[in-house]
Amino acid sequence: MTTHQITFFSVDNGDAVLLEAHGKTVMTDIRYRAGCTDDDDDFNDFAPTIRDACDNDQLDVFVLTHPDEDHLLGFSEVFHLGDPDKRDSDPDEGDVSIVVDEIWCSPYAADPNYTTDTSKPVLDEIARRKALMGTPAGSKAGNRLRILTATNGAAESLAPGVEWRLLAPTVEEADIPKATGDQPKNSSNPSSLVIQWSVKVGGKVSKIVLGGDSTVDVWERINHDYNFDQKNWNVLLAPHHCSRHSMGRAVKKDGKESFEWSDDAYNGLNNPVGSSPHIVSSSRKFTEKTPPNPLARDRYHKMLAQGAAVNDAVRSRFRVTAGKKGEKAKDIVFRLTSLGPVLSIAGTGAAAGATPASAGGGGYG
Repeated sequence: MTTHQITFFSVDNGDAVLLEAHGKTVMTDIRYRAGCTDDDDDFNDFAPTIRDACDNDQLDVFVLTHPDEDHLLGFSEVFHLGDPDKRDSDPDEGDVSIVVDEIWCSPYAADPNYTTDTSKPVLDEIARRKALMGTPAGSKAGNRLRILTATNGAAESLAPGVEWRLLAPTVEEADIPKATGDQPKNSSNPSSLVIQWSVKVGGKVSKIVLGGDSTVDVWERINHDYNFDQKNWNVLLAPHHCSRHSMGRAVKKDGKESFEWSDDAYNGLNNPVGSSPHIVSSSRKFTEKTPPNPLARDRYHKMLAQGAAVNDAVRSRFRVTAGKKGEKAKDIVFRLTSLGPVLSIAGTGAAAGATPASAGGGGYG
């Protein structure tokens, strides 16, 4: 039986999302901490879930929204780097690494102006594949690379029943200038890929929007450049782990700094469809440390209310991958069905139904 579902892995503040639909597997970003950080004893080992989803240890597509640590950490712990023909199919220790048939990235990730110890292995792999583009080897699974920039938001097909459209970045948004002198390095957040996925099951289309750490300027532009059908969603991953900076900006007036919310950015994000849309924040719990930001969460609650009052039922459809206080974190899974996305309890076969306040992950309000 073909699996149709999307899994938001619990990785603290970071993105790791697996889409399985119509025989295709697509991973968007990764934050895999085994062997990478000091908190190995308390990390979520989701590599077996990815491996179970991939036929012959091959992933169809890895989408790198942008090359920040919390979006690419541990790539080489799970996925193969280098010539796919040189993968060790019978390693002395551990599991065989998964070959990524095709990587999607922005022009900035294909030509970054700096690397770190964490980002270098992935960016070197992108550079290796980029050098092969236009050659016979470049069209081979394990070598393929797509460098994406947004234009008119036209839909493309990944497989029958699976479509996607790119909403960001434009060429300008992907052009991150190099910092000069001793200035801090410029953030790659504005270059994040923003993609709307559409998965059709039994005549019903489920739409998911994933947008990395996309910024307020990007969502203001998306609001103006695309129509409702191009940017709507049943499930939205809150950009930048529910940061307020995807919906507003710090401004200075009379020498004082304040924060201003952007109606245009809010409207760029505020495109839910269906009777019970969901928003996921791939973040830690709400504390004094941000992101996630509670004021941004309040605005996401308003989106989910779709013009009605914000109540507990609405709040339960805003979910945080870190889980509730005192609970072990659980992955958030949506089955993509003929009724649309249905929230499931991670690690079980049980569906949470229309009132999923106690299901995997945490409902906040």
